[in-house]
Amino acid sequence: MFNRIFQHRIFGGKGKLFALSVLVGVITTFAVVALKMLAQFFHRQTAELAQIAPWMQWVVPAFPAVGILFCIVFVRYILRRDKYVKSLDMVIQSTTEGHGKIPFHHSFAHIITSGVAVGLGGSAGLEAPSALTGSAIGSNIARWLKLSRESCVLLLACGGSAGIAAVFNSPIAGTLFACEILLPSMSLPALAPLLMSSAAATLLAGWLYTGPQFLQTAVQWKMVNVPYYVLVGLIAGLVSAYIIKITILVARHMHKLRSVWIRGLVGSVILYLFFLLFPQLMGEGYQYIAALAYGETGRVTAGILNHPSMLLVLLPLLFLLKPLVSGLTLESGGDGGIFGPSLFCGAMMGYFLYKVLTLCGIPGLTPGVFICTGMGGILAGVMHAPLTGIFLIAELTGGFQLLLPLMIVSGLSCFVSKNLVRYNVYKSMIVEKGGNPEPTEASLILEQIQVHQIMQTDMVTFRQNQRLGELMKIMLEVKQSIYPVVEEDGTLSGIIREEDMRRFVYKETIHNLVLACDLMLPPEPILHSDDTLKDAALFFDRIRCWHLPVCDNGRLVGMLSKADVLDCFKEKISSKPELF
Repeated sequence: MFNRIFQHRIFGGKGKLFALSVLVGVITTFAVVALKMLAQFFHRQTAELAQIAPWMQWVVPAFPAVGILFCIVFVRYILRRDKYVKSLDMVIQSTTEGHGKIPFHHSFAHIITSGVAVGLGGSAGLEAPSALTGSAIGSNIARWLKLSRESCVLLLACGGSAGIAAVFNSPIAGTLFACEILLPSMSLPALAPLLMSSAAATLLAGWLYTGPQFLQTAVQWKMVNVPYYVLVGLIAGLVSAYIIKITILVARHMHKLRSVWIRGLVGSVILYLFFLLFPQLMGEGYQYIAALAYGETGRVTAGILNHPSMLLVLLPLLFLLKPLVSGLTLESGGDGGIFGPSLFCGAMMGYFLYKVLTLCGIPGLTPGVFICTGMGGILAGVMHAPLTGIFLIAELTGGFQLLLPLMIVSGLSCFVSKNLVRYNVYKSMIVEKGGNPEPTEASLILEQIQVHQIMQTDMVTFRQNQRLGELMKIMLEVKQSIYPVVEEDGTLSGIIREEDMRRFVYKETIHNLVLACDLMLPPEPILHSDDTLKDAALFFDRIRCWHLPVCDNGRLVGMLSKADVLDCFKEKISSKPELF
């Protein structure tokens, strides 16, 4: 008996999901490590080629175009796909719609495409591909095991959190990322598997990958500088809204070019010019963030503004041009994410504000604080996820002593960005594609149920030539408020309402003179059996009726009442299971 209880509690139900969340985290980590190693390999090769001769400075900016061309060829001729989603908007839609389904090829394809594209200098990050890969792994494991929709969504979120945790070595940020961005609503019970998946990913990634870490810095902040952190938060909100808008604008204009080859060519030419003038825009740009943090500003000034005195001109150009260049990289056919560019913009903006305030004669400012809070603020504003921005930067930099400045900046940035742009960058993409980024729970439930599942099929029907007296007898015997009038073959001719017949109850002289065809009204908008209850609810509200006929090929198959829809909705709401 103890063994049965142990197996049921530990290896059945939630215990099984708990174990699967760890498994998803482990598999995702192997995928993310492979992605990082592939990107590092191409990055090293590119750096070595750049040192061959001085004339290579004209060739290196063309390497991202090679990455874009590779991605296009790989997607069209290896994956054989006309469409290839590279953003997390697909993941968010699958969780908000409650099905948690992501095509299998996303479990491995982004390892190759984003590894090559970013490694060759594409202006994007590896974080979104990592999260997308992990989400696809979790989703497909759940589908292979034929788990419920809720379990599929949970494992998808576990994969996404593990992807962020593995790529950044930040388990708390990975968990919060899943809660704030991937899942439609915060679920406290779901935190346990999310935490385990992120923890497993972080531990394994730290053991497998020994490459360069992002940035480790110990900085102190002063209470008297809080007003300046408020300024950073407000400006970060404005820049975040700009990043969202410019990303959507680039996508909108690039998609006007129907051919993927023309998009790739046009984008590659524009990117070459940008990279030639501003080589700092190539790749993720994390090396420039570290250079600013360690005071090596000479490494940042390059290209046409290759002079220390031009730093204040260069920095705003970099954080204003980076989202434009990143959008071009992705929309031209490359693969990557917006995480890296957001961190780059935040660091450049933060250091720029530090230099401006310092030139204004304000003493006691620390550049590391402005860089870190700038990154957290931009990330929080672009994602509309303040907790993710706070803890990601704290874990990345080892600067947990900066929690208070990060809270101020991330909170203000998110507030300002939300007031300027309704949705974050991913949900804005969903809106741009014509989708609904935040469907209500009621809408999702009604979309999952078809009319034939709850319609009434045993209703009494009339013929057109039946007399009123006969109809009256049937009405007194049957509790039905609406009566369909049908032909011999079942084709719907019209409907008769009970209240319309009650007017003639005491007019017996006409009971044998009036026929059903004299009383019937044209049928209301007709539903089909495969319509959803959401379609039916729209009709009920639009024409303010209580019953609708259901027909297939013109023949009556049932009736649907508003009361049946409401009862079904209440039942689904009361029986909806938790994620975990």
